[in-house]
Amino acid sequence: MIFVDTGAWYASLVPTDPDHTKAVQWLAGNDSPLLTTDYVIDETLTLLRARTVAFAFDHHFHQFGTVQVVP
Repeated sequence: MIFVDTGAWYASLVPTDPDHTKAVQWLAGNDSPLLTTDYVIDETLTLLRARTVAFAFDHHFHQFGTVQVVP
């Protein structure tokens, strides 16, 4: 049995992750049973949601051209 943590699940789902191809290939070729926890699932979903919102904001923010940010 192999424990799969958030990093592996995230990499397997996000094509822009540097380890995406490796994660997908490993998961597809693995014959051993996988083990994870509800905490890992929750953490993965939270990370996906947070990154999706952050990427959307970044794209939205930059479509207005130059924006000066003050501290």
